[in-house]
Amino acid sequence: MDTSGWHDFYVMAGGAAAALTGLVVVALSLHAKAIMAHPLYRDRAFAAIVALVTQVFLAAAVLVPAQSSLALALEVGLVAVFWFSRSIWAVPYIRTNAGRLRGRAYEYRRPASHWALEWTVWIVWVFALIGSSAELIVGSATGLYLLAIAMVLMFGSQVWSVWVLIAEVTE
Repeated sequence: MDTSGWHDFYVMAGGAAAALTGLVVVALSLHAKAIMAHPLYRDRAFAAIVALVTQVFLAAAVLVPAQSSLALALEVGLVAVFWFSRSIWAVPYIRTNAGRLRGRAYEYRRPASHWALEWTVWIVWVFALIGSSAELIVGSATGLYLLAIAMVLMFGSQVWSVWVLIAEVTE
């Protein structure tokens, strides 16, 4: 599969994710004590940083010269399995900690519609990663489009997540 037509997109996506990762690490380090003291803040920070680093990895994977679609499918598939597993793990973790900490922070006063939108976008990009891997396994270029959708949603999701985290910590 020829990925040369995607070169500029993945250079831009990987570069933007790398730059934002650095900015996020600096911003979060300014509030490290508050973030590390709260299990949901800590988890949100971890997920945001790992998701941004994941985007750098995915962009690099697409940019590997002459890589087979099967190799790219396996790389995207590993990422998809990680994030799918992480999503399943996060639900009971968030419920347990939210119940224990309810009412003490901004995140618990956010409307349920904000949580629903945040999780919907999250799940859509996870399933786009899964679909991308499946399409790439069979050599379909649709996999690259699904990966691009996942990357854009992932990026937006993590920008939002970090914004919410900083708002919660500074309140």
